[in-house]
Amino acid sequence: METFGKLKLEGVKKYFEDLDEEAIKFDPLIYCHFATGVGEPKYLPVASWESLSKLLEEALESYNEINAVMNLVLFEDALLHVCRINRILECPRGNALLVGVGGSGKQSLTRLAASVSGLEVFQITLRKGYGVSDLKVDLAQLYIKAGLKNIGTVFLLTDSQVPEEHFLVLVNDLLASGEVPDLFVDDELENIISGVRNEVKGAGIQDTRENCWKFFIDRVRRQLKVVLCFSPVGNTLRVRARMFPAVVNGCAIDWFHSWPKSALVSVSRRFISDVDLIPNDLKPSVAEFMAFAHSSVEELSKDYLTNERRYYYTTPKSFLEQIKLYQNLLGKKSQELTGNIDRLENGLQKLQSTADQVADLKAKLAAQEVELKQKNEDADKLIKIVGEETEKVSKEKAIADEEEKKVAVINKEVSAKQKECSEDLAKAEPALKAAAEALNTLNKTNLTELKSFGQPPAAVSNVTAAVMVLMANPGKIPKDRSWKQAKIMMAKVDQFLDSLINFDKENIHENNLKAIDPS
Repeated sequence: METFGKLKLEGVKKYFEDLDEEAIKFDPLIYCHFATGVGEPKYLPVASWESLSKLLEEALESYNEINAVMNLVLFEDALLHVCRINRILECPRGNALLVGVGGSGKQSLTRLAASVSGLEVFQITLRKGYGVSDLKVDLAQLYIKAGLKNIGTVFLLTDSQVPEEHFLVLVNDLLASGEVPDLFVDDELENIISGVRNEVKGAGIQDTRENCWKFFIDRVRRQLKVVLCFSPVGNTLRVRARMFPAVVNGCAIDWFHSWPKSALVSVSRRFISDVDLIPNDLKPSVAEFMAFAHSSVEELSKDYLTNERRYYYTTPKSFLEQIKLYQNLLGKKSQELTGNIDRLENGLQKLQSTADQVADLKAKLAAQEVELKQKNEDADKLIKIVGEETEKVSKEKAIADEEEKKVAVINKEVSAKQKECSEDLAKAEPALKAAAEALNTLNKTNLTELKSFGQPPAAVSNVTAAVMVLMANPGKIPKDRSWKQAKIMMAKVDQFLDSLINFDKENIHENNLKAIDPS
């Protein structure tokens, strides 16, 4: 470009001596139809890059408000392409062939340029089974819109929308003469001719069938703009240019070259500026590195072509994908780091909480250890006391065992005595019964008679002596048991008789019994 600038300046000086050199050096040297504002079609030079960028930024905002949003970065090359496409669309029968690799921005910039020129954009929608007949139907609708309704329209066609080369036969006819064979049936032709007949008359032209059709086709060629977006990769474009000459001859060609480094930096800055994860002071450096990485791949692709004879294309789309990949990786890694930080903080909190709990448990354990020590001492004392008591119990048990043995012997003796007593009782019971019967026969007369004896027989004296002992107080057993004392005992006969009858023979004291029978 510098060499071209020098040659341009030399040619101007040689052939246009009166022309101001500053006018030749003026930058940007761009003419367009919206230099004074969108909607004011005046073909004038642009005042500056800033004014041009401002105009197109406003046009882009207006477009995004109505249509699907296009996130474009309008760097200098993009501004130039918009101006070129706009100039082509403003020209009578202006058709464009945009040549550039995929992702260069051909479609987006065409839509923006068409919006600036007030034109609608139409693209075919490929579907399964879409063929030439479907394309003719779409073209017929475009013809009606442009020829009958007089609506300016851009027919945008890309490489991916040409599934078969026969599509380009129709496009070639459209570009060459404006007439596509068998596009309308007879009824539709009559409707078209009838629709433009009044306008033909108003233009002062004879309203013949031929003149009406020619008027319709001229308007179609004036209002319907064809923009072809093709890629130069491979032999496809060269073959198409040879087979369909109107694709080249009937179009103004705009080449989309690789983005310069300034454009790469501008685009990367535009997208990096929206990333909040990057500090503001680092964003310029990141944008520069993005451009450097893309440029480095372009240089290596040239070496790859030289060494391996194979092409590797770096497109603006791949650059945008690189930025998107960086944003996605940055977000993913940031999310991972944030998650790790959160886990680390939670872990530290858990550790701190655990440490506090351990400290509390240690304090409790220390207190419990003191209490346990005291309880152990008390337990030792208790064990000692229990041991002593056990020893005492053992001794007492031994004594009890001895006593038990003695009691067993005594019990044995008692049992023997009881047996003897039972035997004696069995022997004594008849005598006791006989005594009781004898006592029942005893009366006052008998006792009075007994009392009158001076010296009774020895048996009677023994009986009275025994009665005296049995009826005496256990602690005052009389030693004098003579007949004299017996008579004193029987002094009151009635009282004596009553005491004999009511005598408690079951509870005789042992002393009384021994006094009677010392053995």
